Amino acid sequence: MKKLLLLVALVAFSFSVNAQTGFTSALVKAGYQTDVKRFGVGVEGRYSIMENVRIAPDVTFFFPKDKTMGMDINLNAHYLFPLKDGFTVYPLAGFAMINNHRSSQKIGEISGQTVEIPSSSSTDFGFNLGAGAEYSLSPKNFLNAEFKYTFNDWDFATIMLGYGFRF
Repeated sequence: MKKLLLLVALVAFSFSVNAQTGFTSALVKAGYQTDVKRFGVGVEGRYSIMENVRIAPDVTFFFPKDKTMGMDINLNAHYLFPLKDGFTVYPLAGFAMINNHRSSQKIGEISGQTVEIPSSSSTDFGFNLGAGAEYSLSPKNFLNAEFKYTFNDWDFATIMLGYGFRF
């Protein structure tokens, strides 16, 4: 399972940074995930498949909090609504693979013996719904803000801010 997860992450990452395959933009992003209240950083690629429709694979690493760290892999579709002055808004929908690893944790001692919760890993799949906004700084650079809600066994929201480059 770990090998499959690593392979999916590498494929998504390679798509997000390879301009030769037709991606129209790539961005780095940082934000917050509400389920464990943790900070994350990630990369995203965007490829236009029609005039106002693009796909956006991304990988986000969430830093450990309460001995739990995570990595989410998403494949979303955006429908673009260009407004004036370089401002674009979009709804998004897509699929998510949510990965969490919890390190072992000492919870106390009973009769001189240490009681510990063992480490564990989980992979869940979910569905994303959300919205975003993009503001062009120049023809090649832009700022991005995005909110998405992931529906799975542990429903949560993610808020991300990013800086991107168009090819």
